[in-house]
Amino acid sequence: MKTKRIKSAIPIYLAAFIWLLVGLFSPIYKVVFIVIAACVSFAAYLVASAFLPGRVVEVEKAAATGDGAIDRQIDEGRRAIRSLVEANDAIPDEAISARLQRMTDAGYKIFDALEADLSRASQVRKFMNYYLPTSEKLLTHYRELMGSGSSGETVAGAMLSVENSLEMIASAFEKQLDSLYRNRALDIETDIDVLETMLKSDGIGAGQPK
Repeated sequence: MKTKRIKSAIPIYLAAFIWLLVGLFSPIYKVVFIVIAACVSFAAYLVASAFLPGRVVEVEKAAATGDGAIDRQIDEGRRAIRSLVEANDAIPDEAISARLQRMTDAGYKIFDALEADLSRASQVRKFMNYYLPTSEKLLTHYRELMGSGSSGETVAGAMLSVENSLEMIASAFEKQLDSLYRNRALDIETDIDVLETMLKSDGIGAGQPK
């Protein structure tokens, strides 16, 4: 994910306001007043820009693996993760926020892992086709109930059910991420076993005199 700075519009409005003031209280048709207005408005723009530099926002970079289908899968997955981030921002409950944070952290890492190794596409399919859309649906319903203004037993019970399920979903996201590295871990263990065997055959194994 990359960042982009969005400039504040206030310096431009301030410069325009100065031109308006000069036009209202002086003969703007004279060159001297045009020069004064230009200099003052430009100085005001620079000063305001220094104090109001704008804001930095995160911009999602489109996947570019060379495989169009997987690129679309990754981009769609990241879009779904962003919806979880938006839900997290809208829900004030700290416990729920912690679960959503775990989900978004694991979710982004899952699609980063897929982008790095396209052979993981089949492993991510269930996560993409079930876990993510189900999570989005539950959170959409939760936010609707939260905004309903009802404190009745039915609404409270439904919200509690979603809250409890989020813990299981967060664990499922984390397990999905862990499973993507299972084969890599097995490869590492195999390499270590082979290395230890070669070292022992060369008389460099554990317990050999230095």
